[in-house]
Amino acid sequence: MNSIISKIQHNYYEILKILSFAIAILVVVWVSPRESRFKYEFQVGKPWNHKDLIAPFDFSILKTPDQLNAEKTALLANYKPFFSYDKNITQTGRKTLINSFSQSWSELHHGEGVTDSLTELQTLLSIYDQVEKGIIRSHPSIEGKPPSFTIRLIRGNKSFKKKLKAFYTINQANKYAHEVLQNMLGNIDSSMLMKIIGNSLVQNTIYDARKNKIAKKELISQILPTRGLIQKGELIISQGEVVTNEKYQILNSLKTIYERELGESASWKFVLLGIILLNFLLFYTEFLFLKFFKKQIFNQLKYINLILLTQVVLIVISDFVFASFPGWSYLIPYTILPIIVAAFLDREAALVVYLITLMILGFYAPNSFEFFYTQFIAGFVAVFAVGSLSRRWYLVKTSLLVFLTYLIVYLSMLLVQEGSLQNISIPFITMVAGSSLLILLAFPFIFVYEKLFGILTQLTLLELSNTNNILLRELAEKAPGTFQHSMQVANLSSEVLFVIGGDSLLARTGALYHDIGKMKNSKYFIENQMPGYNPHDELTYEESAKIIIGHVLNGIGMARRAHIPEQIIDFIRTHHGKRRVEYFYRLERKLNPGMEVDSTDFTYHGPIPFTIETAVVMMADSVEAASRSITEPTEQKINDLVELIVNTLADDGQFANAPITFKQLSQTKKILKKKLLHIHHIRIAYPD
Repeated sequence: MNSIISKIQHNYYEILKILSFAIAILVVVWVSPRESRFKYEFQVGKPWNHKDLIAPFDFSILKTPDQLNAEKTALLANYKPFFSYDKNITQTGRKTLINSFSQSWSELHHGEGVTDSLTELQTLLSIYDQVEKGIIRSHPSIEGKPPSFTIRLIRGNKSFKKKLKAFYTINQANKYAHEVLQNMLGNIDSSMLMKIIGNSLVQNTIYDARKNKIAKKELISQILPTRGLIQKGELIISQGEVVTNEKYQILNSLKTIYERELGESASWKFVLLGIILLNFLLFYTEFLFLKFFKKQIFNQLKYINLILLTQVVLIVISDFVFASFPGWSYLIPYTILPIIVAAFLDREAALVVYLITLMILGFYAPNSFEFFYTQFIAGFVAVFAVGSLSRRWYLVKTSLLVFLTYLIVYLSMLLVQEGSLQNISIPFITMVAGSSLLILLAFPFIFVYEKLFGILTQLTLLELSNTNNILLRELAEKAPGTFQHSMQVANLSSEVLFVIGGDSLLARTGALYHDIGKMKNSKYFIENQMPGYNPHDELTYEESAKIIIGHVLNGIGMARRAHIPEQIIDFIRTHHGKRRVEYFYRLERKLNPGMEVDSTDFTYHGPIPFTIETAVVMMADSVEAASRSITEPTEQKINDLVELIVNTLADDGQFANAPITFKQLSQTKKILKKKLLHIHHIRIAYPD
């Protein structure tokens, strides 16, 4: 038991990597459709490239969506809608009329009772009762219909068929009431009565939404989803035969029924097993690729998690769209996956990860071959176009190029399948245009990923390396000599890494910040001192060493308070490694001859450089600072200085943890010598 725990403790990092892949596989399997896949691919206008297909069982031919919609439209064209007569509304309107008449008559005749106006009231009620037999409320189902159009009127518990001409509209009812009042009352002013009845008339025949919904549903349910029958053993299509629209519908019917019935049978367990194995093999391939070909990525768990998270999110969204909205499949910005991976890691990894993701998605995507081919080409274009994403314009350019790629691929396939461009789909082009535009979402995703995984992009490094950055401006003001030194180290480091290989922008940015801790006691560092005064003269050698060593810890604290990323802080930590402050250490020994001096008081705390970038910055920092002390510099003096310092650092074990080769060290020395000669304006001696 103890041995097992010990093995887990020693290999926990590798176990976490395997666990990340296992979780990704489980999530992808969970969201994958459980239906079995029809093993044949077919398209209208293309030959059937498989062997003769014989019907494995009896099945009906499914109608196309267009055929079903046509039947539905034809069936509903003669549909007679239901309208309900509302008795309560009618009675409420009648009471309103009586009350309004009583009030108006009393006001007009100074309190005279309504009993003196029974004739007028009876006239109004007779008109009201006549028109309120049916005032119909307008509805789209009857708009534009002729008077002979029939509706079904529900009154009480009975249903009657009535023509539209049997009903009034509200305008017709008002007009009828006005005409009757004029004829019956003669010269008597009927304006008051007209106003009363006009305010009392109500639309009491209303479209019955619930009843119509039920009736339409019952009507549509009568439409059969199939037409015709293919019997078991019947030849469906021969090898080499062109897939016509009719044949396509038969094949699609067989595919639909085959996948549905197999999914509902006991075979679903084997289908699930197949899904697990397919996803395992693809993710295992990715695992091996990263382990053997991208060790720098594989050794960092955060890089693996970044890749897997992006893959899984894209697969989950895509599977949902494939299942629920297959017509919107091309709206998803698939190329955002390789763009993000390329921005954080490298292009080769981005392409392989994207290819594996497409293989997973292609198994369930509509028109798998077209989908895979289209997205494969678009992804390659995106990766090569976006580069390292060191400019925001690169992403906009990538979006435009991806759209152009989609367009070319679509038109090419249209020419191959149909031999013309007559059937260009504007909705499809609009969809891929939207997908290309959604690539710009990479901007917020990259920002979130930087915070989530602590990985820097070229854009962030460019922002940090801007000398107008608050921390760098403060360095230039408080320690101008240190600022100039940092600028020189940044230039030297980036030049070296550009040649020997590495992240030159990361090294340049780290070099700019490596000495920011000197701002706290800037006058104690020689590059910031004025001639004739050295504050170290007032201190012991041990105190001086403490101040010099302290600039590393001070720099780390300043950087963290300014929210500088840890990758940049690594340059502050490592640029002196675990070396001694030799100048003060030797003076201390000279002051105390024969006594043992504790070297830890004169030694930096480390760590030593652990990347090629931090190692190069250490070398550039050391040789640049030392070169300032050379009086009357010559080519030979520069050569000897660089050789001495770099060899001393190497012999002292300062590069033991950095992946830098002897060849790269040799190249580094050559570049440093050349650049220092230019800095000190030394003419290279040419042979006679």
